[in-house]
Amino acid sequence: MARPTSSGPSRPLASNRPRLEDVRIERLVQEALRHRAVRHPYLDALAVGDLPDLRWALADFARTYRGYSAWFPRYLTAVVSRLDRAEHRTALLDNLAEECGRYEGSELEALARAGVDPAWVQGVPHPELFARFARALGAETDDAAVPDQVACWRELLLLVVSSGSAAEAVGAMGLGTETIVRSIYPPFVTALERLGTLSPRDTVFFPLHTAVDDHHQRTLKVIAADLAATEAGARELRRGMLKALQLRSAFWDWLHARAVAPARAEEVV
Repeated sequence: MARPTSSGPSRPLASNRPRLEDVRIERLVQEALRHRAVRHPYLDALAVGDLPDLRWALADFARTYRGYSAWFPRYLTAVVSRLDRAEHRTALLDNLAEECGRYEGSELEALARAGVDPAWVQGVPHPELFARFARALGAETDDAAVPDQVACWRELLLLVVSSGSAAEAVGAMGLGTETIVRSIYPPFVTALERLGTLSPRDTVFFPLHTAVDDHHQRTLKVIAADLAATEAGARELRRGMLKALQLRSAFWDWLHARAVAPARAEEVV
């Protein structure tokens, strides 16, 4: 999510862009939304409650996904370091400020309209919001306890955004991550509503990302469009996008296998 400010870069970034770049980005967005990482059986099972122990599955998600969530600011920082244009870097630094829990008046009003009490999120980094959710489910953990599957996911994703081209990094974090957020989190919201034991404050991480994350996504899409000015740039964007999506899909595979047989979860590799 990026903050609109009077001197922010989002307006000049979005102006006078050739239609071809927009078309290329829209095609990539639609491809991302069709990917198995977005239409995964695990997400379907959560949405309809088709799991033997829904609370266990949500706690398992909270315990493991927290290792990924904790690294999100690292990913954004790595992408910033790959960008050549100052206005691109400034835009993502605004996003990073929101990841750290800093919002302006208009954003706080938008949060309130979405049913989010600004006091729940103001000054609270997003990884801590997710940790709050995990604690509410009794799924506390620390970095030393991160499963190998999570460590592999987050380390490989960090490698993509820190060592690839700028287009590949933006493809991974923008098209392959931020673009799909509003599609992958609603099944968790539905599952939590079905569980019915957690307070809105404890689960605020999800509406924060499903209802009011538009600015964050738009910023990365605008940067992606600038990088898609050439066919080579568009190919690199797609490559980064697919890498991020494939890593997430593999993580869903692992979680789903654990959720359908909790008693044998530790046998899943």
